[in-house]
This record gives sequence, C-alpha cells and structure tokens, in this order.
Amino acid sequence: MQRITCNQCGTAVLAEKYSAQHTSIQWLDDAASTCPRLQMENSAALGDGKRGTTDRVCPALHATIDQAVRDRTLTVTRRAEPVPGRLT
Repeated sequence: MQRITCNQCGTAVLAEKYSAQHTSIQWLDDAASTCPRLQMENSAALGDGKRGTTDRVCPALHATIDQAVRDRTLTVTRRAEPVPGRLT
C-alpha cells in the first residue's frame, strides 16, 4: 500500500489499486473525524439512526487516487489469491 494525500482536504490514507473498479483504502486515523466530507455526511446521518462510514466514500479521495494512477505515481497491482490444493 502507498501513502496518498487527498488533493482537496489533505487527509492521508494508504491506498492500493487492483483494477479500475477495486481500490483498497486503509485510513491512518478515524475516517469520520479526519475527512471533512465524511465527517459532514456522518453528522447528517446521525439524525437517521445511521452510524459509521463503512458504506460511504469520499469522491475527492477517490478522484485523487484515480489521478495518481493516471500520473503513474500509484501503480495498479494484480492481486493473486491462493488456490486451494495448488502450490504456487
């Protein structure tokens, strides 16, 4: 995983891209308190009884990651899962 800093708010995460659709993000701090967009969405959701950010994404962070892939500062890696019964 590689450290990526959001171009909009400066929040840093660890990210890895496996394909155009599959992005893995590891937050270095609590997502709801470090990302202003998720913090705002989380606050708004509390009135509806929803909690947490696991089903939310920050479009600015994803745009930053996608731009890093286009700029080739973040490479798309191929993930290889072990196959039961076969040695690699």
